[in-house]
Amino acid sequence: MLDRSHDPEPCAQVGALRTSGVTSEPESDGLQGLRIERVELRDLRLVTPFARVSAATAELSNVAARLRTAPHAAGALDRLAGPLTIGELRLTDARVELRVEPTRTGNRSPAGWRLEPLAALDGTVHADVADAAWVFDADVTLPISRGRLDFNRATVEHVGPDSSMGISRMGIYVDAPNGRHYLYLLSATQVPGATFERRATLLPFGSGDRGSIDLRPFVECLLAGLPLGSLASGTQQMIARTRLRAELQPGDGAIASDRDRVVLTGRERGKNRIELSSTPTGPGFVLRIPELSAAESQVERFGWVASTGALSATLSAQLGSVPAAPSLAVGIADLTVRDIACRHGSPQAG
Repeated sequence: MLDRSHDPEPCAQVGALRTSGVTSEPESDGLQGLRIERVELRDLRLVTPFARVSAATAELSNVAARLRTAPHAAGALDRLAGPLTIGELRLTDARVELRVEPTRTGNRSPAGWRLEPLAALDGTVHADVADAAWVFDADVTLPISRGRLDFNRATVEHVGPDSSMGISRMGIYVDAPNGRHYLYLLSATQVPGATFERRATLLPFGSGDRGSIDLRPFVECLLAGLPLGSLASGTQQMIARTRLRAELQPGDGAIASDRDRVVLTGRERGKNRIELSSTPTGPGFVLRIPELSAAESQVERFGWVASTGALSATLSAQLGSVPAAPSLAVGIADLTVRDIACRHGSPQAG
């Protein structure tokens, strides 16, 4: 668990605030109904123990809430007597900086994650490996079709005869001219999503079926914390010398845990296309989504549940690669979220 003794105190700063269409009416049982047609904020800054948020502009429309008027309910959230609803939220030039807490197996949710868009994932992953151990620099291409990584279609090009990749019961490997090199060693006998190699009868390497991985069950298993294996010796150093780029098109469907959910939509219109890159000298992994599109979302934290309707955004994310202090920074060029409801307790409450 991270030491938060030096975390900044939570605070909020707003450069300018404008409201219009504000009405307030007393209700029964000491409650007050509040409605605001429009709220405009500029130069917004929020600091919490878990994230820093900034935005050039934030615009909210059709804000409604029921508030307690009793003296003991002094805090803004404590005064809410029902859901806070927002018809539409728009952010421009926003940035969210998160501290990523290293995940231990014992801390992972037993429910795991449901990654429906991976089942229809299409695209290609390219990796340029400097000074590859399996003969000179290597240009690796991994095509993905309908959520399946087929090693028979993977290529490893370099000076001299090309190499091939595959998955055996021992792990994921590269068959190079100087022998077989394992990148990931499997310790589990049952690996969800994996179809292991089937060698040709006469030749040990380079022929037959080299196997495949269905990414959805494989990645869901990893996120659930089930022990599948570990990186082979030298693989971490190889990754540090690798330039990565990928163009990926996920399918529609839910990315969900027991508390959080976002439902992607719009694949047929090219929405949610992912551009992924990293360089050996860069700050880490950079992910770009030019047109994020979701039908709905939900986040549950600290006893509060926030749900939304349709969501669209242009964003990029950068995951810092320093193991001792991983970080995640999300840049949001623009974001539009409709039908927001924030309530205390379960999603059915209020």
